[in-house]
Amino acid sequence: MNGNEEKEKKLTINDVAEQLGVSISTVSRAISGKGRIGSETRRKVLEFIEEHDYHPNSSAKSLAQAKTENIALLIPEVRTLVAQPFFYLCMCGVNEVAQARGYDMFVVTTNGRDTTRLKRLLDNEKVDGVILGNTHRDDSFARFLKSRGCPFVAIGSMDDDTVVQVDHDNMGACRDLTAILLSRGMRRIAYMGQAGNLIVNEERYKGYRQAFNDIGTDVDMDLVYRDNTTEMIMRKNTDELVRKKADCILCQDDAVCNIVLQELYCQQVRIPQDIRVASCHNSKALDSYPVTVTSLKFDNTEIGRVACDVLIDMLEGREVPPKTVLDYEVVLKESTK
Repeated sequence: MNGNEEKEKKLTINDVAEQLGVSISTVSRAISGKGRIGSETRRKVLEFIEEHDYHPNSSAKSLAQAKTENIALLIPEVRTLVAQPFFYLCMCGVNEVAQARGYDMFVVTTNGRDTTRLKRLLDNEKVDGVILGNTHRDDSFARFLKSRGCPFVAIGSMDDDTVVQVDHDNMGACRDLTAILLSRGMRRIAYMGQAGNLIVNEERYKGYRQAFNDIGTDVDMDLVYRDNTTEMIMRKNTDELVRKKADCILCQDDAVCNIVLQELYCQQVRIPQDIRVASCHNSKALDSYPVTVTSLKFDNTEIGRVACDVLIDMLEGREVPPKTVLDYEVVLKESTK
């Protein structure tokens, strides 16, 4: 065997990609016959491989078979401790199921809607599939994953029915909690939250409004505050609701509720004697107050487990439900007595 022949026998998938001027993933898709690739490009790759008698090594074969046995969990960068419990518990659930089923988990943090880190992960063929940790209107990550043909599951609801989703019934839960507060004679129930692109926030607000609609009563929009973009604004709005003599402040989540409670205690407003407080999401962040807080309890570890199970079933060719909705519990405590 001469030197040139020996060199050709030792070609790597990287060499094939470089000599053809295409990406490694393109070579992989041509070899495996899977994924999106033009017929002309596929022909060029296969002809080159045959001409040079290229034999993929074990890692290249694994790449060509699109089987890394890795999955990615995509979560936003969190800047405050109170924002972390959901994603941490969800991550624990994903990791638990991934390990049990022979997969490893990557955690990928994102900044806003920038898909750069996700693109790098897919370009380097690091994962078989992705779990989106939360969902937005016109979700850039879902759109990008669909364009790449990458299997993924979204934790949260989406308007796109082609995306496989796992979610809690946030709208139904908030509707039930608000209905219970109304049944206890509270009519001036304020809502503290944020408007924006997160679908979970929209679902909870819809549930709040639906509970009023169910009893034929209009929401007093003077008690609805969805401009809470900073802690300062949230504290100011809390003070206004006390002056307006709201019966109860219903907070969109534990992060909002934590700030509301801090401000009420700072202003020496008594709970529940002067005003009642409830949260549409519970976490340990609310356990440090003298009064226990009425809230909605979701199993955040379980949603991670279920999402991971669904994704791996997809990867292994099993049929999966288009949407899985998990239950919740309304936990009534001292803050709304």
